[in-house]
Amino acid sequence: MPAWVAESRAYLERWIDEQGVDRGALARVLDGMDLSATREPSTERSVQRPEVLVPGLTASPWWDSASFPWLSDLEEAFPRILAEFTEVGGLSADNAVSHPNTGNLARSGTWSAYYFYLLGQEYSDHLAACPDTVTALSTLDGVRESGMCYFSIMSPGAHVAPHCGFVNTRLRCHLGLVVPEDGCRMRVADETRTWADGRAFVFDDSFEHEVWNDSGAGRAVLLFDVWHPELTEIEKRALAHMMTVWKTFLYRDN
Repeated sequence: MPAWVAESRAYLERWIDEQGVDRGALARVLDGMDLSATREPSTERSVQRPEVLVPGLTASPWWDSASFPWLSDLEEAFPRILAEFTEVGGLSADNAVSHPNTGNLARSGTWSAYYFYLLGQEYSDHLAACPDTVTALSTLDGVRESGMCYFSIMSPGAHVAPHCGFVNTRLRCHLGLVVPEDGCRMRVADETRTWADGRAFVFDDSFEHEVWNDSGAGRAVLLFDVWHPELTEIEKRALAHMMTVWKTFLYRDN
């Protein structure tokens, strides 16, 4: 069990007291943190192994696109989003940084991120540089606070090793921006899919997933998180607070 899971419980208790929230309304979040403090995800055989596992939420590696009507609007915005991606440098974006998990996950090649949001932190210069991208995301539930949002860039030959996201209270969307015809794929649990320019899909990154770019060109997607649709409003508020807490443990240098 990572030490930060147990250490972060006190931050949630403090927030509950400060906000005057009924603990009963956050029972499954509290239960999830308590249960997670006694688990060792690295030894589990399940394909869903987040460090923080909140019980009672539907768990599916891949989600049906029909469940997310906003995907069609996002895909319609693809030309404008792609234009902004190109304007900020495209595959060689100068303001992209090495992904913070590169050291422990990138088995080959490079993996870069042009951040908009990271666990509650805003990248104001990047937001200002991409107003159409921001507008396309502005009505989606949790993009700012549920996890991450960035242009994800993988070099030719890049391979991101199997891993699980650290919490199961969000779902992740990829919108293909620049996708080589062959050699790019992602496995989530036991199913592998490919991207396409201007097409989006949703998956649960708390399930084991792995990414390859075996092509001879770079690959880019717009990656962002939204809240799990079964969370209540007070659970979202509490988890938004905890995302900022967990960031101090997980991404101390960002």
